Amino acid sequence: MKNTNKRSIYDINPGQVDLAWDRYVNSGELPKNSIRKIIFESWSRCLEDGVDPSNSKTCLSVNDQTYQKLLRNNAQLLEAAKPVMQHARELLAESGSMMILADRDGICLHVEGDRKTVEDGHDIRLCIGANWSEHAAGTNAIGTVLSVGIPIQVNTTEHFCEGIKSWTCSAMVIRDPSSQEIIGVLDLSGLTSDFNHHTQALVVDAAARIESRLIGIRLEEKNRLLNAAVSMFSSPTNDALMLLDNYGYLVKANENVASNFAVRGIDFNGNSKNIIHNSDKNSKLPGAEWLRKEWIEPVMEGQDQLGSMLIIPSPHSMHLAINSKASFYSEAKYFEDIVGCSTALKKTISKAQRLAALPVPILIQGETGVGKEMFAKAIHAAGPNAKGPLITLNCGGLSRDLITSELFGYVEGAFTGALRGGKKGKIEAADGGTLFLDEIGELPLDIQATFLRVLQEGEICRLGDHQQRKVNFRVLVATNRDLSHDVKEGLFRMDLFYRISVITLTIPALREREEDIEILVHYFAEQIAKRDNAPTKQFDPEFLKVLIEYDWPGNIRELRNIVECSVLMCQTDIVSVDDLPGEFYSPSDKGNQSTSIKDALANDGDLSINDAERLIIISAIKSSKGNLTKTASHLGIAKSTLYLKLKKYGIDRNSAANHK
Repeated sequence: MKNTNKRSIYDINPGQVDLAWDRYVNSGELPKNSIRKIIFESWSRCLEDGVDPSNSKTCLSVNDQTYQKLLRNNAQLLEAAKPVMQHARELLAESGSMMILADRDGICLHVEGDRKTVEDGHDIRLCIGANWSEHAAGTNAIGTVLSVGIPIQVNTTEHFCEGIKSWTCSAMVIRDPSSQEIIGVLDLSGLTSDFNHHTQALVVDAAARIESRLIGIRLEEKNRLLNAAVSMFSSPTNDALMLLDNYGYLVKANENVASNFAVRGIDFNGNSKNIIHNSDKNSKLPGAEWLRKEWIEPVMEGQDQLGSMLIIPSPHSMHLAINSKASFYSEAKYFEDIVGCSTALKKTISKAQRLAALPVPILIQGETGVGKEMFAKAIHAAGPNAKGPLITLNCGGLSRDLITSELFGYVEGAFTGALRGGKKGKIEAADGGTLFLDEIGELPLDIQATFLRVLQEGEICRLGDHQQRKVNFRVLVATNRDLSHDVKEGLFRMDLFYRISVITLTIPALREREEDIEILVHYFAEQIAKRDNAPTKQFDPEFLKVLIEYDWPGNIRELRNIVECSVLMCQTDIVSVDDLPGEFYSPSDKGNQSTSIKDALANDGDLSINDAERLIIISAIKSSKGNLTKTASHLGIAKSTLYLKLKKYGIDRNSAANHK
């Protein structure tokens, strides 16, 4: 005896199924193993929903106004399915088959196929605007696949409603590429006398192609969104910025989000599902208990909303306007704004002041968070191009296409989603001023070649254009990578390297400026007090001692975040060690977590900086139990930088997590 779970469409005996159906709808009895289990379960749902088995066609449909609204709500699904449905029009001609695209509720959105079969479909309302969910049409491929979520073929007498039993249909769900929720159904149907039973594989393949097209459309949407929002992320702010797509999913967040949420008691680990949910499936705005509508700004491109930016003010400063002049960190227009009195910093400032007057490219080197952009702004303000604009672009984390359009601009029609009238690129915008490219090492090789030609010829050509435009600008670049090593590895062009590194300025790490730490702590505290219109906090000597003894892998940026978080968490006038955020490693903690480093240093007095850094990274991975997001956060570096260092030192995450 066959297991009903394993029975296939080819095992069906129409007469036996017809007899089983007659007994079931009249008496509620069903002989064991007389039909497939998936069909039996569907018939059971139909009886519970009160579906009339004598129906000759589906009984529910939508009016034209509702149908037009459905087309608008499912525009992306229809766009992704367009080539598949067009192909079906040609493929299914004279085949006795028709293809139907339905939405998540089983409403038919689009129909293509053999002309006569399409006409026959109208007799049972298998047409646009009709509802083919199980509760409306009984057991059928569209409605049943929505209930079970796996490919299904329903043959003749397996249909629950009497008037549909001359049809056979195969269907597969279409899932959202982000949430994996069902957003539609693709169905292939035909009258049994003409229908080819080997259609399930065709439907599954076609549905997969639609999902692949959806992924491409979403990626293009994401690039357009990042392109439209890039300027928001490049402006200095102490607010938490979260860029969301139109479906409520997190696309990008700035470095202030984690500390901002920590103070609010919200656990943020980068997974938008933990903190954001859509209260209304038709709404483009996410909803959450902690979320306020005034924090949401739509990100627009012409008349199109590409997504939303959540601008979450730091606690105690929610009364300030988002673009208030009382910014936490004012732009460093002059070298006097760079805080510190250490010998290492003074030497660097002195060199930068001399270089500022020279109209040559400067390569600014230094670890993440040392203040490379602050030096770039000061060099521009003190240089010969100070009256012109300073245009900045961070090359890290951007796709190749987005970097290209940001740097070189484009003309109208250059690509799908290009703004009407085109857009000026960063290079063109820097004409007469300074172009500052941060994380220059992330620039793809082919774009490096194009950028080099711009530097050599002083001309720029927008994407999709043939017109050369003259440009004259100073170039400053920054990196935390060893570009000379990248040149040897073939990751960076030698000719561009020598072009941009005429002069090199290395910014010292914070651990090389111990005497500046206390000065910076008080400076940041004064800025916070000024911003929040509150008294300036004082600091317990033990608190300062802990900060001075800390290694600061994240440098000034990490110090700034720690001070702000500690000040905001402090309930008294004096900030103590107890106010330090939980993820901060005190020297005693580091001693417990990094014995292997101490042992290595004790046993090898000639341990190099690279070896020490490698051991520090291994220790951080081990303490984070292999979680690289937490590791990067603990080290105070970007996750992309961590990946580069793993590659540089040949560190395996799993091995490091289990390191003894």
